[in-house]
Amino acid sequence: MEMGRVIECYFNRKLNPKRIKKYLEEINPNLGYRERDQDHIVVSCVQRSIKLVGRIEEYIDLVDSFISQAAKRGSGLIVFPEYNFFDLLGILPGIRSINAYLNKKFSPAERNNSTDGSNKGNAFLQEFFFSVAKPIQNAIEIIMGGLARKYRIYVYTGSYLIREEDGLYNGGAIISPQGEKLGVQKKLHLTDFEEGLGIKRGDFLNVFQLDIGKVACPICMDATYFETFKLARSLGCDLVILPIANNEEYNLFRALRGIWPRVQESYVFGLKPSLNGWLCGLHFTGKAGIFAPLEITDRKDGIISMAKKDEGDFMITGRINLKDLYRVRQNDEYYGDVNTEFEKNYFINTYKGV
Repeated sequence: MEMGRVIECYFNRKLNPKRIKKYLEEINPNLGYRERDQDHIVVSCVQRSIKLVGRIEEYIDLVDSFISQAAKRGSGLIVFPEYNFFDLLGILPGIRSINAYLNKKFSPAERNNSTDGSNKGNAFLQEFFFSVAKPIQNAIEIIMGGLARKYRIYVYTGSYLIREEDGLYNGGAIISPQGEKLGVQKKLHLTDFEEGLGIKRGDFLNVFQLDIGKVACPICMDATYFETFKLARSLGCDLVILPIANNEEYNLFRALRGIWPRVQESYVFGLKPSLNGWLCGLHFTGKAGIFAPLEITDRKDGIISMAKKDEGDFMITGRINLKDLYRVRQNDEYYGDVNTEFEKNYFINTYKGV
């Protein structure tokens, strides 16, 4: 516990809000105001690699490079991936050497030669996640708020750890073009990795009313279960943001278990920002993508835009049209054929006593 307090104090000093705000003041976007077409809304989706940084200014530059690019493309919204804070762990002295050692030790080649199948990188991360959560959350919200205001764009922060009295949560925030935090969504369904770290589940799905439509932002595994998107659509959502950081080797069919079928079932737009790369023996993969109902995509495949590779840095941008979405909903093939009475009784009885 004493070591935890030392680590927290160290991160508080390195992620000092005054230092962050001073650096943000030096960024001058020099972008003229652009009237946004509400029928054709431009959105940008980030795919990026983990890059351990030694200074907070490096992280600000990294984030700014994506947001400035999105603004130049006329985007009204940019979304970042799950665990968008991993880079900041590099501020801890010695972490780069430890990271390199564990990445080599648990690389696919080394893992195949090892008789120990456990992933010991988790144990190292668990030691200080609780300690660094609060200073990192504060830093990310200040950075994203400042850049959203400078570029006059909605920003989904990507997810970070939220420390509350009862423990840690994995969650992300929506930031307005005025730099205000509109709210936070906690992850509802956890992976084994997260349960091993003692992260807790969220218990509420929020919907945010933006001037580009109604938005929900569940996280990664939340799309594995159809109920999440069904609830989002029932609550009036037009767009669902689903940040991911898949701790697995990339496989197209595994990837398809998430957002793509949920978009087709629920008739919403879907944005999937993705984190990739190695951290302390953990390998993250995934392609960023922008998805829509089949009928309103050019190739009738449900894909507006998708990264070409599952590793590396990309920012994909696409246009979404709410009028087109509302039009196809009137004739939707799947969602309109619901048996409300059956489903209401089914869910009540299924979850009774759980």
